[in-house]
Amino acid sequence: MDTLTLGPKGSLIRRDFDRNADEPVVRNVAEDAVAYLFEPVDLHPDLTLWDILKLFDVCPELHAVFRRNWSVELCEEASKGPLPPQKSGNPADDAGIEYLELYWAWALDTHSQTWRSMHGLELHGIGPVLEVDAKDYGVKAGERIKWSVSLTPVRELLKLPLRLSEELNITEDDIDARGYGKAVMKGRCNEVLLGQIIQGILDDLCFHGGPEKTAEISDSLRAQMAEIEAGTAMLTPADDLFEELDRPGFDTLFETLGDVRPAEVRHAMHGIDDDTPIGPALDSAFGGKVVVKEPFRNRPGREFRKLFRAAGR
Repeated sequence: MDTLTLGPKGSLIRRDFDRNADEPVVRNVAEDAVAYLFEPVDLHPDLTLWDILKLFDVCPELHAVFRRNWSVELCEEASKGPLPPQKSGNPADDAGIEYLELYWAWALDTHSQTWRSMHGLELHGIGPVLEVDAKDYGVKAGERIKWSVSLTPVRELLKLPLRLSEELNITEDDIDARGYGKAVMKGRCNEVLLGQIIQGILDDLCFHGGPEKTAEISDSLRAQMAEIEAGTAMLTPADDLFEELDRPGFDTLFETLGDVRPAEVRHAMHGIDDDTPIGPALDSAFGGKVVVKEPFRNRPGREFRKLFRAAGR
């Protein structure tokens, strides 16, 4: 079986096997990488992010495919060379990232049996094994922090190893399911295409735009956090925002909320099991103060949440 391997310094090694030959024919086809975007590829154990971006130097035609993903700007920034990661003084933060990991994030709406996000990879950073608990992140000693890298300057990531996780978590994609966003099944996917590798990296590193735009957004978020910490920011409670959006649903499906705040009812409603009748569950939760209109009282939790959301459209 012929194989393709992404290797150091922008190499792309193809091994062609012939039943009549004792050894495979080995060639570096990096200069023609654009022709192999739809071919399965393996990652060399020593592969880094910098190696991937160097592939664009060897095969500039790749920019014609990935230009809209800010490939030109990202490669220009990477050409300036690596930088050490910034330090914050927080031990968990300063432990940094041990390696970058591409991973699958398939989603299944178990109500409609519709699949989504089956072709794209996502990217995050994996920190070292913690020696003590990192309470700010809810991660215990012996575990690893998974870091978003969409706002991290690419030059700080260049020397990090790049790995592919074959483990596959398939999450619930029905927003009205109680388990929305949680794993509904697990599996493995041990085949990935060259184009998927490149696309997954660029999609994450350029999620906010090119390097300049990403830096602008990062600075803006830091400024907002400084205002919040200083107590000078004008904040609006999330419950106030949802109350206006939820009003049509409450008017359509409920007789009364009594003296219960809408936010409390909304939180309770989303905690009811998908197959549990909504009326009796809310009776129990609020001692009969919250009354669902008779036509909807026995609707199961997931179906009721769909009706509630539809009322606000």
